Amino acid sequence: MKLKRYIPVFAALAGIVGAVLRGLNLHGGYEEGTGLPIPGNVPQTALVALSIAMVVLFYVLGHGFRGQRGALFEDTFGCSSTGYKTIAVLCGLAMGAAGAGGLYLLATGTGTGAQTMLETQPSVLTTVLPLIPLWLLALLSMVAFILVASVQARGTMTESHAAFTLVPMFWACFDLIITFKDNGASPFVSLYAFELFAAIALVFAFYSIAGFLYARSNPARFVFASALGVFFSWTCVGGYLVYGLLGGGTITLTMEAVLRYACFGAASVYLLANLVLATRHLDYAPRH
Repeated sequence: MKLKRYIPVFAALAGIVGAVLRGLNLHGGYEEGTGLPIPGNVPQTALVALSIAMVVLFYVLGHGFRGQRGALFEDTFGCSSTGYKTIAVLCGLAMGAAGAGGLYLLATGTGTGAQTMLETQPSVLTTVLPLIPLWLLALLSMVAFILVASVQARGTMTESHAAFTLVPMFWACFDLIITFKDNGASPFVSLYAFELFAAIALVFAFYSIAGFLYARSNPARFVFASALGVFFSWTCVGGYLVYGLLGGGTITLTMEAVLRYACFGAASVYLLANLVLATRHLDYAPRH
């Protein structure tokens, strides 16, 4: 049995387990009042171990596609399935809704306190300005997901359409920058590390998709990065859902963070759908 065919299943299952562990860690792994992490928290230790195991697993399994280096975008991701197109459209709409919501927060000054801060602290521009391209790129990612899905159904990628594969990569890159900027000085690494890993994996995954059109494709890299993108994104997004179901606690999310996590969720589901296509098509494709 070729385990590499089941990489999307492993990524999804690992993401669900990771979400449960992350939710348990957020619920009981930090002191009330101070918010300090509690040393030796079992769910956090288990999540770290799971993360290391998934990096190794997806690298080993993804390496099995090294023989398909140079595969064409159309052969790897081509799909006229109504189900796939529906997923791509729904993920795109979720990205667009989050982008529009983020721009609304900036325009009204709600959710982040932007207007009040701008009146007294001009330096806050360095905090607010990066969010403008982030939300605009989220809106453009909606267009990209839907447009690329239509191209995948037709089976022919044009030069003008190829440019849209770059948009989600730039969105993920801006989110990575903002994540690091907002949390880089925080001593509580465990609170933001998994979000940082998710953003890195998403950048790498979307970069790999664009690489099918702008360089010699590397399917092994795409499979590895996409599987990790799904795992870490579901761990982050699902972790806060589990945390909420457990009754929450001292850690709260701003509305801005909620919208960013909505983008994480939509992007990871989109990647999972394309990971299914890639592993299915490449497993039967001739080696180059």
